[in-house]
Amino acid sequence: RLDPVLFEQALFNLLDNAAKYASPGSIIRLQAWVDNGAIILQVMDEGPGIPLGDLERIFDTFYRVHKRDQVRAGTGLGLSISRGFIEAMGGTITAANRTDRPGAIFTIRMPVPADLPALS
Repeated sequence: RLDPVLFEQALFNLLDNAAKYASPGSIIRLQAWVDNGAIILQVMDEGPGIPLGDLERIFDTFYRVHKRDQVRAGTGLGLSISRGFIEAMGGTITAANRTDRPGAIFTIRMPVPADLPALS
């Protein structure tokens, strides 16, 4: 079941992370759509992307990608918390690098709630 408070915090963590790593003046894009009974939400940034060796561990608790610029470094909790919240609500969250330009893509997939009213 979708918990709006947990979902909001998970999304905030993704947007905060994108803002930390994206270049000043770059675009952070948020897209959402419904596909096969799931709500898909993507956060795309124009930052440096995620080193390939770090993609598998990016959601691990206290895991941080080592950057030369430690000013942007976080605690290693935000993405782990987001994953925990999303999975607790029956969803999934993944990370990948953009293929069209430098940057990362975080994708949340949530089952459409049964009590969600249809849009007309």
